[in-house]
Amino acid sequence: MNKKLTATLVLTSLVASAFTLQAGAANDKQVLKDETGAVHTVAGSLGKISGNTPETRAFAALEKVKADFGFDKADKNFKIKKSHKDENGTAHTKLDRVIDGIPVFGEQLIVHEADGALQGVSGTFEPLSKGASKASVKAKDAVQGAIAHTGYTGELSEAPTAELVYYPQDGKAVLSYQINVHYVSPEAAGNWQIFIDAVTGNVVDAINAIDFAQPGTGTTATGTGTGVNGDRKTINTSLVNGSYVLEDTTKYMYQTNGSKITTLDYRNGTSSQYAITDADNNFDAAAQRAGVDAHYYAGATYDYYYSQLGRNSINGSGMAIKSGVRYATRYNNAFWDGRQMTYGDGDGTNFKAFSGALDVVAHELTHGVTDYTSKLVYQNQSGALNESWSDAIGAVLDSGDWLLGEDITLPGYGAKAFRSMSDPGAYGDPDHMSKYVNTTSDNGGVHTNSGIPNKAFYNFATAIGSRSIAGKIWYTASRDYMTSRTNFSGARAATLQATAALYGSSSSYYTALKNAWTAVGVN
Repeated sequence: MNKKLTATLVLTSLVASAFTLQAGAANDKQVLKDETGAVHTVAGSLGKISGNTPETRAFAALEKVKADFGFDKADKNFKIKKSHKDENGTAHTKLDRVIDGIPVFGEQLIVHEADGALQGVSGTFEPLSKGASKASVKAKDAVQGAIAHTGYTGELSEAPTAELVYYPQDGKAVLSYQINVHYVSPEAAGNWQIFIDAVTGNVVDAINAIDFAQPGTGTTATGTGTGVNGDRKTINTSLVNGSYVLEDTTKYMYQTNGSKITTLDYRNGTSSQYAITDADNNFDAAAQRAGVDAHYYAGATYDYYYSQLGRNSINGSGMAIKSGVRYATRYNNAFWDGRQMTYGDGDGTNFKAFSGALDVVAHELTHGVTDYTSKLVYQNQSGALNESWSDAIGAVLDSGDWLLGEDITLPGYGAKAFRSMSDPGAYGDPDHMSKYVNTTSDNGGVHTNSGIPNKAFYNFATAIGSRSIAGKIWYTASRDYMTSRTNFSGARAATLQATAALYGSSSSYYTALKNAWTAVGVN
């Protein structure tokens, strides 16, 4: 790989699950633990729970597993966040952990039950000693401290928000302001979660959750366009004020709440975005090519989620999908910033325009989906899973190979692609837990260590001969069985639970998946 490229291309712990049978419990009850001994899943036929709603049954469920996770009383330690019923009628109710009513960042439990039959509970509960219960630092001062920590001095994209949370650190619950700082610039993009100690004003932790790749209503129309690689495409456009624009109103999201897929042009700037217009609905100019691909591939990714997985856009409820192309000048990256996808044109030596790759577009949009499902924290193992889950869906849609970004690399880069799911080691990424990289850089190596779950996905999809089925299981696991702090061990358990729910625990898929994770050292 070309090491001269300074931009981080981020298209964005030995783990051994212990299966412990509990004395006096149901015969198939399993308590799964990670390498530190922390419980992440209690599964099996766990008995009946009472209550008229999934929410009331969820608290009853937590009372049954409180000794396994290590808390004393469910209603004192948790509050309901949301409940969702899957295609089989199983309710998955997520609860946020709280201390004195204040949320604990990153800690949730999910109760899985069907009409009162408890199937399992997954998530994390870390023993914490409570710190201060009242803030001494004012929220506005904490916000200023957070902005200063980013080192960014330009205009922010929106006013920062601040919320009091307890942040788990070294066995303590540190009362902190969680402050979100968002900006985009040619030098850097920021979607920061910064935690400021509410007593001292010091920075407790800071996570830049930017997920790199490394117009008016009009008449619906069908146009044509030329993509980054010179291929011709049919695209959905709209006629607005006498000009055709890259605005798609043909999807179900538009029928439900008027949301569109819209593609705009930064015109090599970093703040304002402009409609991409054409007089004859044939978008074939050189400056339009990046927009054509971003628009077409965003539509294809929406179609996959809707037709194959039953998901209506990024948030599941018809959220508008927005892309911006030609960001900055010679910009070698793409990213999801928590609101939209953004693509650079590349420098013409190492890369073409980043929207020219279907797997890049699917990867970035999937980061958005993750924001609304498991909401994996972009740090350490959960962050590596965040990256890997995006890579997996990219590989499902762009199914001709197991490379990421191969359609936009140029000879100057010195490699065919960004990463390989079949051979992560060819790109310097680990393919087994024995090679796990412990580092403080890149939010704990989220891009490097994604090679391990990537190889597990490859192992599984090739073993069963279906990327589509593998992708459905990965999505279901993220939606129903994974929390924001799920680690590799928890991901194994979550995907196995999803497989059992979709195809049965006696299926060949279940066996193949166990083998796929075991082969990368996640047992």
